[in-house]
Amino acid sequence: MSDQQAAIIDLGSNTTRMIVMAYQLRHHFRLTGEISETVRLAEGVRDDGVLQATPMHRALEALKMFHTLCQSSQIDHVIAVATSALREASNQASFLYALKREIGLDMRVLSGEEEAYYGYLGVINSLPMTDGFVIDIGGGSTEVTQVADRSFVQGISQQMGAVRLKERFVQSDPISAKELDTLERAVEEAFAELDWLHTGPRQTLVGLGGTIRALARIDHKRRNYPIERIHGYVLTRRSLENIVHTLAVSTQREREAIPGLNRDRADVILAGAVVLRQLMRQGKFAEIMISGQGLREGVFYEHFLRHEPRPLFADVRAFSVRNLAYQCQFDEAHANRVCELSLSLFDQLAALHGFGDWERELLSHAAILHDIGKHINFYDHHKHSEFLVVNSPLQGFTHREIALIALLTRLHRKGDISKREYQGVLQRSDVERVQKLGSLLRIAEYLERSKGQLVHSLQVQIQPDFVRIQIEATGDVSVEIWDANRRSELFRKAFDRDITIVWLPES
Repeated sequence: MSDQQAAIIDLGSNTTRMIVMAYQLRHHFRLTGEISETVRLAEGVRDDGVLQATPMHRALEALKMFHTLCQSSQIDHVIAVATSALREASNQASFLYALKREIGLDMRVLSGEEEAYYGYLGVINSLPMTDGFVIDIGGGSTEVTQVADRSFVQGISQQMGAVRLKERFVQSDPISAKELDTLERAVEEAFAELDWLHTGPRQTLVGLGGTIRALARIDHKRRNYPIERIHGYVLTRRSLENIVHTLAVSTQREREAIPGLNRDRADVILAGAVVLRQLMRQGKFAEIMISGQGLREGVFYEHFLRHEPRPLFADVRAFSVRNLAYQCQFDEAHANRVCELSLSLFDQLAALHGFGDWERELLSHAAILHDIGKHINFYDHHKHSEFLVVNSPLQGFTHREIALIALLTRLHRKGDISKREYQGVLQRSDVERVQKLGSLLRIAEYLERSKGQLVHSLQVQIQPDFVRIQIEATGDVSVEIWDANRRSELFRKAFDRDITIVWLPES
């Protein structure tokens, strides 16, 4: 069955964007295209809410270009939504009429709560979040959403977007002390009654939208962070305070030169940063996790999961791992058997490694993904697997977990790791953790050398100074035994004891 394609168009106050997803319903999906254009639709909007002709023209031209691309790409489903600027426009109807007449495109204008809801869907289906809050700072508005047990509780929308605040409060370059004080007071007053936004046990704060991602990229560059992806990146309030100070004393030209900051956002970034700082101060949050997914992805998930009771993945991590594996055309039967053997070793060696459910889960995911590097090339495929895990949109994991899974996939074949791997992401204890788990994955891989699922079970005997593994198989596994024994040096190093793998053929 060939994949369908869906295009999700989001007309915002600052930017209009489109993503294209290829998918089979409830089975797999992948991002295949993305395009954006800065339109500043809310620029110069009058007190009576009338959008100006020039910004409307820019928006229509961008949407015409997107629609043309959809037609030439033979997109099956086009879903277009609009947010704050069009929602509040008194001439909304005339814009929608022009859009339909000139382009033939229908667009749904979201309410503030709907905008918050779709941002929540994008986050909850892609990050390790159960309870907490989602902040989305756009060009015209800011949405704050409360999440409990992965469910949408409530969401509010305030007219506190980066573009709107910049136009209203910032005239000087750099901003004057008086303007900054006035801006800060306005933001504080706007969110003063948001008494349900507060930190607590197991409360995760997640941020999305161009402003928050831009702030994260600035911090990312400053830290020389070893993982490129912003999705799942953690920005501390302390770092944010430093960034706000830098932005406040810089001219626009100086801001344009800040590493990690897109020039198109240099004029409005400070206003958005002040909003985020106020919300983190108010809720007493020490850090915020960044989501690379938001409203557009949320709209897609509603479409992709439309036959489910709720548009939520039951297990974000497991689905994402399989989704990546399918994209890389993995050998499913082989991966499943390597996973079974790895977990059998893990369970029977619990007295030696002392790990728990968390490590067991990471090992299972690494086992499913260990061979995906063959999608690039057989040679050095263990290194290619690591690259794909780190650089693909693996969802539901922290950066530390992604680094651990990536290293495990690299170790499945040969080699070792050093203490310098992913500095700033991993903890000191993770080197030993990876070596022990990686040694189990490597043994399981070579016991599946023929990829014929010949080894169906194993029994582990733990002795004071060695481990004996007895194999039960259907068929001749002499090659598997030979290869697994000669590839067991990592096990010897990690567990500080010898190992023997034996097979007693049925007579």
